[in-house]
Amino acid sequence: MKRIPQALFAPHLDPGEEVLQVFHRHPFIMLPSLGRVLFFTFLIPLLLFYMFPEFALFFFLWMGVGLIRLIYVIFNWYHDALLVTNVSLLKTFWNGFFDRSSSRLEYPMIEGISYAIQGFRRTVFNYGHVHVNRSGGSSVIELPDAVNPPKVERIILSHQENFVTKQSLEDSETLKSLLVTMIRQHNKNEGQGNTKDGQVAKK
Repeated sequence: MKRIPQALFAPHLDPGEEVLQVFHRHPFIMLPSLGRVLFFTFLIPLLLFYMFPEFALFFFLWMGVGLIRLIYVIFNWYHDALLVTNVSLLKTFWNGFFDRSSSRLEYPMIEGISYAIQGFRRTVFNYGHVHVNRSGGSSVIELPDAVNPPKVERIILSHQENFVTKQSLEDSETLKSLLVTMIRQHNKNEGQGNTKDGQVAKK
């Protein structure tokens, strides 16, 4: 299943970057748009087709335009998302087939995450606003009306911890390797110095 978001969000990803989790706004948010599309571009043409079947071609064209509009609404909802990748957080925006953008926040720069669930409907269906804060206190990435905000918070913090831990281990291994190289070079230089001293003493 990860291959689908990996492919759909590929334009926003750096080489080697993998999508680990995708968080969306609650489907309730697109219900008004979906309702309008279904009513005006499918239900009405079908009723008119039943009454005036001789205009079938016109009604089918009408529904074809409606289908494009339906795809637009679904894509707009799906691509307005918060991506958790193996290196950072990405907030993606989609305003059309040729208009997309994103903002990125690296894990080491995340200072904290907060969320707010306000109102009866949001409380009952467990969705609300998620804010990810950059070091310094500014909120730079937001996902409004996110599904299950506490879960979003836990997962992001978990991936951040894993990334920071892995980075620390890699830095530690790099430092260890550097120290070993320096010690070997130092011993080699000392050995060469001792050899030269021995040769001088023999003379």
